[in-house]
Amino acid sequence: MENLKVKILVIDDEQIVLDSIKRILKNDETYEIETTLSSVEALKIIPFFNPNIILTDLMIPEIDGLELLKKVKEIDDKIIVIMITGYATINTALQAMQFGAFDYIAKPFTREELRKVIERAASLVYSQVKSGIKSPLQKEIIGNIRGIGQYSWLMMNDEGLVVLGVERALLYSIGKIQTVYLPSVGDEIRQGSVYFQIFSSDLRTQSIFSPLSGTVMEVNENVLKNPEIAVRDPYGEGWLVKIKPSNFEEDMKTLGLL
Repeated sequence: MENLKVKILVIDDEQIVLDSIKRILKNDETYEIETTLSSVEALKIIPFFNPNIILTDLMIPEIDGLELLKKVKEIDDKIIVIMITGYATINTALQAMQFGAFDYIAKPFTREELRKVIERAASLVYSQVKSGIKSPLQKEIIGNIRGIGQYSWLMMNDEGLVVLGVERALLYSIGKIQTVYLPSVGDEIRQGSVYFQIFSSDLRTQSIFSPLSGTVMEVNENVLKNPEIAVRDPYGEGWLVKIKPSNFEEDMKTLGLL
């Protein structure tokens, strides 16, 4: 994979945003970056540039981000689409994921947040090329997305932290797990953002939304090293992260648990 350039097309109607993203990513020689201020222009660029990843603003004029996402998936379902939004609501996240988005990133985002989501997307591109699988086959799983926290369990521990894990039924539906993504200690996660992502051996992806907002205090490194632990003991040794909640009561009300 050393010679593979991951092609990234960035779409935003603010030149300052495009310049900022290009500046953050340009030092990584594995990326080839193209930018445009227009979603209409982006559709013209795609057949010639053949991007692996598209990073697009949600509220872009002419063709908005969700409509653009649908058109991109019709052109080439294997293109990974990441949404940029200044409106980081649960409904926005769900809608984007239901239409096949890989993830979303909320403005204002940090350099680290941008790099992490691009690195995850790039890792899927590398896996596709290495395995010869031409599509992440997301549609088989995306239809299961129905609500925040549906596949997560949570428990308050004695230290006042909330332990998050994933339900056994979902893990069984995935089959053989190739790798997983978890946030890092110190990361801020929002209710409705992706905090756990599973890549199966046939490169299907499943994204799990965080039921709560807060700061990640501890990550289960054993699950990162061996995802089968989560399958074997999802309610014990297979816990995922521990967070310090920032809006516990309101988040629980949103979930209908208060």
